[in-house]
Amino acid sequence: MRNLLALLAAAVLVFAGGGWYMGWYRIQRNPAAEGHNSYNLDVDKKKITEDILRTEQRLHKAIENGSKDDSDKKSDSASDKKSDGAAAEPVRQDAKQ
Repeated sequence: MRNLLALLAAAVLVFAGGGWYMGWYRIQRNPAAEGHNSYNLDVDKKKITEDILRTEQRLHKAIENGSKDDSDKKSDSASDKKSDGAAAEPVRQDAKQ
């Protein structure tokens, strides 16, 4: 149970710090009556939505590129095995002749 609460706290801190860094919200202190503090929280929903969509598109591209790279590596290694037929042995060159 303690680990779950620690995970939740870490997620909240990451979201709060990341959101502030990316400009998703602003906290402003406003003048108030004497002896009082007033704070205003401004949340930019449009920016949050744009950033999430942009991140989603980048993730899809990365997954597609990763799968293409893996398939290229597999096809290259398969063509190398077919063309060689047998494993190539390194050529030894002795210093003394």
